[in-house]
Amino acid sequence: MKKKIAIVTGADKKYFSYLKNLVSSLEKSKTLEICDLCILLVDEDNKYLSEIDSLINNKKKASFSLRLFFDDKKNWYKLLTERPFLKDHFPGYEKYIWLDADTEVLNIQGIKNLIEATDLKDLAISPEMNESYVFKNTKFGIKKIFSSFYKISGWSFKNYKRYFSKDLGEDLFFKPLFNNGVFCMRSDSIFWELWKNEYQSALNKAKTSYGIKTDQLSLNKLIYENFEKTSILDSTNNWLIFKSEPTIKDGDNFYTPSYPRRIINIFHYTNYKSNESFNCLENETPRQIQILK
Repeated sequence: MKKKIAIVTGADKKYFSYLKNLVSSLEKSKTLEICDLCILLVDEDNKYLSEIDSLINNKKKASFSLRLFFDDKKNWYKLLTERPFLKDHFPGYEKYIWLDADTEVLNIQGIKNLIEATDLKDLAISPEMNESYVFKNTKFGIKKIFSSFYKISGWSFKNYKRYFSKDLGEDLFFKPLFNNGVFCMRSDSIFWELWKNEYQSALNKAKTSYGIKTDQLSLNKLIYENFEKTSILDSTNNWLIFKSEPTIKDGDNFYTPSYPRRIINIFHYTNYKSNESFNCLENETPRQIQILK
């Protein structure tokens, strides 16, 4: 029987180890008892998915639904351009949860939080902000020129200015960036059409593939323009390991470094390779956890 909630994700063959790990975590956390798993296919040959095929409810071959004006079109770019089209690719669900392939659901509560947070609002998403991230942020985007003169810099500011407007870059510079590697959106949300248009508008200015990642910036622009329709999720529901101080491991659970300790529901391995390790503390002893053993 078709469920009311769709979890949508995907990966190319190079990233399949992450996808397999994510799907395994969905099964282990019993998330697939309340959500259907839908996969966007981006490669011509998708035989590698046979390992997880029994857990997939629906698959859709993705193309580029938005216009790109550069020649370097990699298959995995479809996992960015198709995010505003999830309900078009997999119609009939009440809500759509997007999970990047390099996420891992540690606790079903993270999925339940995404679902509950969109009962009254259109979108549920976490900011790239937490008290445990502070001391890992060594490249704050203000550069000293001389004396007391400073210049605003940083990836977000530069690209807001390049693909949207200088005023937007200055307005959003000191506001949190919301990470669209994990989000939930209602099927009746106004964000779907707005996002398609805003992302396309940014891509119209992209003469190289550098502009493909404006998917996140375009959604952030819309979030701040429609803030009353957005539920802000705690960062435990999209924990960016590379930004964090070492997490705390106790049994099968991971906890926030800061007090009071909170269970982390969803790990996000962005900026990590599958053979790398990250640091945590177990019984006050430093330990390295290998990603995708």
